[in-house]
Amino acid sequence: MTSLVRRVVNKLYRLANSNQFLPREDQIITANGSVLLQDNFLSDSDFIKVQNWAFNVPCDLNREKRRWDMQIVRNFTECYSSRQWSSAEDDMPAAARLVVDGVRKIGAIADEDTIVLGVLRWQPKSGMGEHNDTHTKTAFSYYLNDIWKDNWFGDLVLYESMADYKAGFGRSVTPKANRLVINKDTVMHKVTYCSELAVERVSIQGFVLKD
Repeated sequence: MTSLVRRVVNKLYRLANSNQFLPREDQIITANGSVLLQDNFLSDSDFIKVQNWAFNVPCDLNREKRRWDMQIVRNFTECYSSRQWSSAEDDMPAAARLVVDGVRKIGAIADEDTIVLGVLRWQPKSGMGEHNDTHTKTAFSYYLNDIWKDNWFGDLVLYESMADYKAGFGRSVTPKANRLVINKDTVMHKVTYCSELAVERVSIQGFVLKD
């Protein structure tokens, strides 16, 4: 066993025994524990409930209304957003609550933390430049399109450290249906350009805001 593999195994063992995450066969945790990827996040029935809700919720907030920084907007086309809901409020839709409860069950977000989430509709030729969500403690993305072709791009690229970011070395995550990605330490990341051939991509974006 190489020293790198040994460090990764030891890290996963410590995470599992600290209850920081609850590992499963379809789960990947980066070596430094900053990013967690969970495939088959919800049951098929719950996924359909969330999907039906998200595909029909009004998304009329553009980047200007959301006050996105020009650094991340660049010359991409529009990414529309719904309003945001808070897990601390009673008006959170039942489908959104399924996502919140599922994220808490994994163990990556504490029960006492308030989760804020909304729906994003990524248009062809959309994307997002490098940023690190410094206003949050933790962020997550949940992907809902049943079909997403490799040549449509729109990947989430995460840089596990500033050294990796400066070197241009990141992990690329395809927006696969029922896949959850938790950016626990809000490391630098970006969303690559979506091809003009792509369909509208729908995802749920959630945050745990800083106190």
